[in-house]
Amino acid sequence: MALRVVRRLTLIASLAFIGCGDSSAPSSSSTSTPAPAASTSGRTVKFVGFDASSRLVEAIKEGKLHGTVVQNPYKMGGTGVKTLVAHLEKKPVEAKISTGETMVTPENVTSSEIEPLVNPIKAPNSQNSAVGGPKAKKYRVMVIPKGTTHEFWQTIHAGAVKAAEELGNVEIIWQGPQKEDERSDQIKLVQNAIAVGVDGIVLAPLDAKALVEPVEQAIAKGIPVVIIDSGLESNKIVSYVATDNYHGGVLAAKRLGELLKGEGKIILLRYAVGSASTEEREKGFTDTIKNEFPKITYLSDDQYAGATSDLAQQKSQNLITRFRGQVDGVFCPNESSTLGMLRVLEGAGLLAGRK
Repeated sequence: MALRVVRRLTLIASLAFIGCGDSSAPSSSSTSTPAPAASTSGRTVKFVGFDASSRLVEAIKEGKLHGTVVQNPYKMGGTGVKTLVAHLEKKPVEAKISTGETMVTPENVTSSEIEPLVNPIKAPNSQNSAVGGPKAKKYRVMVIPKGTTHEFWQTIHAGAVKAAEELGNVEIIWQGPQKEDERSDQIKLVQNAIAVGVDGIVLAPLDAKALVEPVEQAIAKGIPVVIIDSGLESNKIVSYVATDNYHGGVLAAKRLGELLKGEGKIILLRYAVGSASTEEREKGFTDTIKNEFPKITYLSDDQYAGATSDLAQQKSQNLITRFRGQVDGVFCPNESSTLGMLRVLEGAGLLAGRK
């Protein structure tokens, strides 16, 4: 009897060991998050992102983030306001204005040309709720970002405020959704701008299609609209002021392709469906990889990070766990997706950094 019990316990232990061995399989529990995969056999990942925040700049300097395409949100916010006011003053404006894009690497991050781009001026993360109050200046302009959480939008805000100070005849009303997936909130803000009768709107649309109707309603009411950052499928706007996002994706692909010496397996973690700016970056990236680096293949290119760095971290965790030991390179197309992936790659020991 005792021998039978011993054999039974041995069998149970053996089955438990086998069940634990395939740790690459996804967890069946919906409430648990897989632990980061530890780096084995000295394998490291080449990582390229998009945008700059204090943590991403720190990671660049540490050599953990091997490149990030930075925009000029300060210029974008200021140019958006100035373009709208010029239109209100019956001056000619360009239909499309590029504010530039630059690849930042560990080698150039401390240069005098790059420093203002990676450490831009930021405005406090606060809403101006005095929409219906008396007008303080000749023009009242509502600036509506995609969100108010990311440092990128705080710099857009600072640029808009500086433009208003320089012009002297415009009052900025800054209001936006907290997160970059609150389309209905952004639509309500545009509708509110129409209701209170602002003189113009500067908008970074969360969705290239969903915001068309409210924007064209504003224009029909005599309220001109300048679009910044991300495109809108309308030919009725005053101007589009933004990064050349497609070219930004090209820069990212060239950087990653060169780091990988033209071959390897990569992950593209996309941002969100309907976001025109990041979709253009992703297309610039995939087109360039296909045309210039045909030996680079995708482990995954159909997953979306979502609107926050926490969501991006969860998605990144799943991808890195699933493909551990296979990943040579990663690209993420915005600030929050890059930050979420950075946390996971760091936790997994897949970013060597500078020695």
